[in-house]
Amino acid sequence: MQVKPYSRNNLAEALSNKYTPPEVIESKNHFIYLKDYFESKDIDIKTIVIEEEYVSKDYLDDYTSYYSLCFEHYPKFCKRVHFFKGTFTNEEFKDIVLKDEYKNKNFWKHYMGFIVVKPIPLKIIGYSVLRTYKNGIDYEDRKFWGVRKYKINFYGNEIEFDSLAFQEQDSVLAACATTAIWTMLNKASIDFHTILKSPSQITQDAGRISADGSRLFPNKGLDILQICQAILNSGLVTEVKQPDYKEFDKKGRLVKEFISNSYFKKILNAYSPIGIPIIVIISVPNDNNYGLHAITVSGFKQKKQKIIVPKNEISWLSENIEKVYVHDDQWGPFVRIEFEGEIEIKTPWTIFHSQLLPTYINNIIVPLFPKIRISYEDIEVIVLGLDAILTTFFDNNIISDLVWDIKIEYSERYKKFIKNSDLSNEVKLSRLKRNLPKYLWIAKCSIGEYLILEFTFDATDVVTGMIGKDLISFLPKDIQSELKKHLIINQDLFKILFQYGAGNNYYKFLIENL
Repeated sequence: MQVKPYSRNNLAEALSNKYTPPEVIESKNHFIYLKDYFESKDIDIKTIVIEEEYVSKDYLDDYTSYYSLCFEHYPKFCKRVHFFKGTFTNEEFKDIVLKDEYKNKNFWKHYMGFIVVKPIPLKIIGYSVLRTYKNGIDYEDRKFWGVRKYKINFYGNEIEFDSLAFQEQDSVLAACATTAIWTMLNKASIDFHTILKSPSQITQDAGRISADGSRLFPNKGLDILQICQAILNSGLVTEVKQPDYKEFDKKGRLVKEFISNSYFKKILNAYSPIGIPIIVIISVPNDNNYGLHAITVSGFKQKKQKIIVPKNEISWLSENIEKVYVHDDQWGPFVRIEFEGEIEIKTPWTIFHSQLLPTYINNIIVPLFPKIRISYEDIEVIVLGLDAILTTFFDNNIISDLVWDIKIEYSERYKKFIKNSDLSNEVKLSRLKRNLPKYLWIAKCSIGEYLILEFTFDATDVVTGMIGKDLISFLPKDIQSELKKHLIINQDLFKILFQYGAGNNYYKFLIENL
């Protein structure tokens, strides 16, 4: 055991091994990112503790399947580097370790996590768990929805905090896509239906051979089909979101297609309540070219809500997302991404590129529990019809636009919202007593910050059916009555606004529930 004050030199030394000296560590993207992360206001590392001869289960799996068969005698033991916000000496730490952990709660509150250093060349960062930036429950706070609780045992002491495990791809048993899947499964596996596997197992699950017919190991990367197959073999299903932004040349040939920032925000906002990290395929600048890379989203930050002047286009609450936090195995955990323009995003790949070339989003892969069968797009098309109808009613009578928020939610959490709402006890009881599917799509319509209507849809039904479950109105009774009258009078005109198989049923549903 070694206790050292935090410094950049000591950090490089702690992360080094026999094959990768400190000067090489200092040139790695991870070191560039981690030193800024550790020196940030929220993390503020002061002391490093190095635990030698550490047995890492994840590395042992990889060691058994690959490294033990190499001619080079790679060690099977790692070292674990721990990080603390407080300052202390080696002797002081020994005394604290020997004392009852409950009597030293304040000390262990300053424990900020660990990094496992693997005894292999260059790709040294193994299973690691670090605290997130500060987050909270207020609207403008960071929301790390893709994290879970970890219990860390350290010299007989147990420390517990929320995070999401991270590791660097080793380019032999795992490429970036494999590591992105592994990161996602670290959260999803707390559900008993989902299996957490090692990177080598994930790569094997992706297919017996690579897409080009070559062997899987050493691994050159997975395509989208292989990613989805590996996720399916772990007990989840996937929705793959395709580019919605397309550019054509003068001859009508497609020259560019990416996921727009607006669509990306909608998807993150919609699926985040389920809590499963979302995998994103991005195009990153590499010299003068671009390469595909997989990252895993675990959180975001929203800016303060502003009044939106009524406009022709529909307004989405998701547009308030201003920063996204991802695990990028080539940089580090909780890497910040910002939005620039319609399709460009600002990542470390952009920041540290010589020409500051932007990063783009190619695809979004949303892992889901198999019972979720209705997609975001299925709900959005219904909401577009609802917005068109409601806009005709409120036209010129409101100073703020209608703002829509579409999210998938667990029914038990939805009932808690109902229980704590300002609805009458009669309305509350009528909803709380209802049997509901495990997963619901909730579409909320607000004027400014005031919720006026809330629509509930069955997320487990078939897409061709009538999936509307409930409508709760928060409108004053007189306005609600006028809205219902408006719908009845204009029903022949408004029905065509539902571009959906069960459109007539939704219009009837809207009238009956007001």
